[in-house]
Amino acid sequence: MSNPWQDLSAFVHDQWSRLRVRGARNQLREDAIRNAIERAVDLANPRIRGLNGYRRLLREPIARCLDYSEELARRVPGPVRLNRQTWSEDALLNSLFGDPSRIRWAVSSADCRDYMGKTALMTGDCYAILLALPVFRHQLGIELNGDTLQRDIAQTTLSFDNIEVILAAGNPETVRAKTAGAIMDALVEFAAQEIGRQQARIEELQESLRIVRIKQKVVSPAAHGLEILRDDGAAHTTEYQIIGNEIKDLERALAAAHQGLATLNDYLDRFAALLRTPETLIAARPERTRLDRMNVVRQEREEDPQSAEIEYLRAYHGERAGRMVLMVRFARAELVSDQERLTQVERFFSA
Repeated sequence: MSNPWQDLSAFVHDQWSRLRVRGARNQLREDAIRNAIERAVDLANPRIRGLNGYRRLLREPIARCLDYSEELARRVPGPVRLNRQTWSEDALLNSLFGDPSRIRWAVSSADCRDYMGKTALMTGDCYAILLALPVFRHQLGIELNGDTLQRDIAQTTLSFDNIEVILAAGNPETVRAKTAGAIMDALVEFAAQEIGRQQARIEELQESLRIVRIKQKVVSPAAHGLEILRDDGAAHTTEYQIIGNEIKDLERALAAAHQGLATLNDYLDRFAALLRTPETLIAARPERTRLDRMNVVRQEREEDPQSAEIEYLRAYHGERAGRMVLMVRFARAELVSDQERLTQVERFFSA
């Protein structure tokens, strides 16, 4: 028969342990938010620290951005193995790298070499993020229709440019954590750039207004005295009035541009507002394309046993499409050695 007091004691102990774990988790969360706030201020405008309550105002937007960054990092497909031996059989690798030897040079990026140099990893796999810009090109090609070879057929091909391998680590979890951090930094930078464009517009209008006011002084009737009584005096006065209207238009535009950005407090409010909707700064959409062995785009309804579907996540800033994002995995042995790099440089300069 169980002892009621022992059961109660065990229950209390269990609940207390749960509270301690939850408290530790909450503390880690608060620390992460606080650190992210300070980093965001460093990246955007360190003068914000001179404002009272900036941490309180930024807490909710930064927490939202942290959650959003982690969500996007979890959605990155992969890891996909980069293997020269399977290049010809893998539609994704074939479209990414026009030649299997390019795989080694891609994974030998400065980031990957730096990571390898800081670890004791001599064998095994490395994980990283691959970025590449999808490029669709239209061309006239040839196709086999039954037993007939048809020429000048309109085709669309897919290839990838601007390939970069970054955020290397020894396991997928660390790569996703690094990816979330990179996305967080990008959100802050895009928000700061948005405000920067508004500030640049203000400076542009101020300079235009300064120039037009100087021009107004030059054509001012007061500056020309009795000269405006000559035959061209009416035209002179009309020009003065036109410039006056131009000044009024510029002043109205400048006042509108200044709205919400007249003071540092306004800057902070605007910064926080942008970060509250991170999905408007960076979006990620899954994209799929069916390719044949020649990297020609095929429609889903086309019967082609040689075609295969590739899938990747593509980044967007507003409606502007960016690079695709993919987690990759490759053997340390794939990295180009320092001697090979030196030989390649010597070959380039001696050519």
